[in-house]
Amino acid sequence: MKKLIIMGGYGNGTVVQSTVEDINAVKPEWEILGFLNDRETEPINGYPVLGKIDKETVDRYLPDKDVYFFYTLISVKMNHKFLHKLLDLQIPEERFATVIHPTAVISKFAKIGHGVCIQPFVSVGPNTVIGNHVQIYAQALVGHGAKLDNYSYVANNACIGADVHLKEGAYLGTNTSTLEFITLGKWSICGIGAVVLKDVPDFAKMVGNPARQIGSVE
Repeated sequence: MKKLIIMGGYGNGTVVQSTVEDINAVKPEWEILGFLNDRETEPINGYPVLGKIDKETVDRYLPDKDVYFFYTLISVKMNHKFLHKLLDLQIPEERFATVIHPTAVISKFAKIGHGVCIQPFVSVGPNTVIGNHVQIYAQALVGHGAKLDNYSYVANNACIGADVHLKEGAYLGTNTSTLEFITLGKWSICGIGAVVLKDVPDFAKMVGNPARQIGSVE
């Protein structure tokens, strides 16, 4: 089996861990070695904390070609300001695991990058392009022809219309819906339940139905 180290912990990290366990329940594929975490030292859900999220720790495991990594520190609270932590690790993209829950329905015509996590009951339509380090949470719908750039984040039950473009780091909150053929700007945030009917500027904070801008990401 391939080996996996999850960078993170309680929160997104344990969600990825749970997804991997569900994959293994159907067909053993991953051996979870443990977590990297800057705060925790005690085991997380029974898995050891192997060290901090730093290049020194990562470099101990990189020589083993069977070891893959998953970086979970991408969310509305950990946006572009935290990217340096990932980039400083200098891990080749092909060494990041992509994990897809067994209940997800993914078109064979979709393209999916490295370091992607797709959660239970997600539907991804044909001719979608999903970049690297994208997280799509439970029961989300990604319409055909959509493009999700690197570091996009799609919370549970979000609905992305056909041919929508999420630019780098765009965040869709729980139950967010978008019209077709619109673009959501870099590191923009669409809050819980927002109904997005037109293009969203870079770094904009959007809420409501129809969605309106209430500020900008710092």
